[in-house]
Amino acid sequence: MSDEIRRQLADWRDSFDRGFAEPLRSRTDEASFDVLGIRIAGAAFALDLADLAGLMPAMPPAPYPATAPGLLGLIGHQGQVLPLYDLQTLIGRGSAPATHWWAVVRAAPLALAFEGFDGQWRIAASERLQQSDAAGAGWAVRCGGALRPLLALHEVVATVTGRLAAATETDTTRTADPIGS
Repeated sequence: MSDEIRRQLADWRDSFDRGFAEPLRSRTDEASFDVLGIRIAGAAFALDLADLAGLMPAMPPAPYPATAPGLLGLIGHQGQVLPLYDLQTLIGRGSAPATHWWAVVRAAPLALAFEGFDGQWRIAASERLQQSDAAGAGWAVRCGGALRPLLALHEVVATVTGRLAAATETDTTRTADPIGS
């Protein structure tokens, strides 16, 4: 690995670590915010860093015998066992052939797997552009040389929890009336 690549990786790591070391700022008076540039199905996307509790390189998750769409298995993070979901599946772009990174969601006990990590940027709030696309992103940001849809993780979490609630309701119905009378 060249010295330039090592230097860039060290800069990214330091910038990312600083993003978690600094206290969370209020969104109402923000002049800037931090985003994480990721790749899903080869396309550039962004995540709001305030929505994340961690980022780590992927390892094989522990298998879990469930059929939830996008569920890859279980992982451990800071003493917790978390379900790991394929983010590409959750945003309706099919299953990812390979994932190399995991992001731990701050608002819910789950982690999301994705293809690639492009970097972290602090951008001005004015650089956030209103848009609508098939991935369900209402905003886009320009960073890392690309216009990236900003994925709303609260919607992803709602998708996962909605599916879980529906599956639980179905299981409860089957248990209460096993012969369907």
